[in-house]
Amino acid sequence: MRSKFFRSIAVAGLLALAGCSENAGSDLVAQAGELVNPEISSDSEGGELPPNGETDIFSSDDSTLPGESSPSGGEQFTDESSSSSEENSEQGGFSSDNGQQSSSSESVEGQTYAYGWAKGNPPVPTRGCGKQWNRVKSGSYEFKWSGGKRTIRIDIPDNYDNTKPYRLVFGMQCAGGWAGGVQQEGYYGLKPLDTEKTTIFVAPEGNGNWIPWAEADFKLFDELLADLQGNLCIDSSRVFSTGFSYGSMFSNSLAWYHQDVLRAIAAYETAERNIWLPNPRTYKGIGWMGVLGFDDKTCTPEMGRAARDSILISNSVNGQALYEQAEEAAPGGAHKCYDYKTVEDRFPVRWCTQSGGHIWDHKDPYQSESWVPEATWEFITQF
Repeated sequence: MRSKFFRSIAVAGLLALAGCSENAGSDLVAQAGELVNPEISSDSEGGELPPNGETDIFSSDDSTLPGESSPSGGEQFTDESSSSSEENSEQGGFSSDNGQQSSSSESVEGQTYAYGWAKGNPPVPTRGCGKQWNRVKSGSYEFKWSGGKRTIRIDIPDNYDNTKPYRLVFGMQCAGGWAGGVQQEGYYGLKPLDTEKTTIFVAPEGNGNWIPWAEADFKLFDELLADLQGNLCIDSSRVFSTGFSYGSMFSNSLAWYHQDVLRAIAAYETAERNIWLPNPRTYKGIGWMGVLGFDDKTCTPEMGRAARDSILISNSVNGQALYEQAEEAAPGGAHKCYDYKTVEDRFPVRWCTQSGGHIWDHKDPYQSESWVPEATWEFITQF
């Protein structure tokens, strides 16, 4: 009965071409009074809150332009795929020798954390370092995973050195889009900014439906990440996910329970509903950047702010950042990016706003180039 209910909503949503419903989120301010993130404050056991939004509900957007837990290690190109997330959990966290995050990590000052890293931490090389990459370096290939096969778009620097750990950035497509569009647009404009060639860019194809991401695709993400880290030299402490519309909702959902393997995400026109969300979620901090157009009728400003607020709870002591008033752009004027002051330094939150609709590449008045790529690149390279 439940599946029929959600299917009926999906059909109705498709006919209406409505991307994000108006279902109200939880009262985050009330929740924050009950939550203490154990990574931010040491005087609490760290309780969990019920997730915001609803699961499996249809969402869409009207654009044709252009998601991580511990790797579950499905069937890969190599027989050296990583252990399952359950095995990692039994070992007390991710060990750096198999390319994943340790259960504790050392900061540049020598302080240790239960998870995560201090800004400026040394690279954490994966077990793929030293291996030969025998697939395409710029283009696409078919990836075999436990759910079948999926096309993967990838761009590896032409001077790739398998002894040097690289930053990894995922680009997630929107509803009605395709991974090729993400690649053609330079992974939301970020690839042209990688002038020092320090980054590997990846765009997995969605599930083939107009709504490209569902619960099963989170396992795809896990297995793809495990495969990439097992065969390429990646800095496992600098893995990021970006996306627009439904792709941003996918990245945002990953931010709810993949904090052990994702350093940060960037979400362009996002929402915290109408996509599969982990239940219960893990209230750990994670770097987060959001871009909001005041005139977006698909993923409305209320939805974008709710997605941001759900992260502010995790990134500050007792959710105090919820009470910090972010400066936003003047209607019709230049964009404004605001960096929150009351979040923990290791888990920054950037909030960028401007008048505009459901697009990712917002531009300032009288400008031909979008400011979004540079604002995002600045954000992810700070780590």
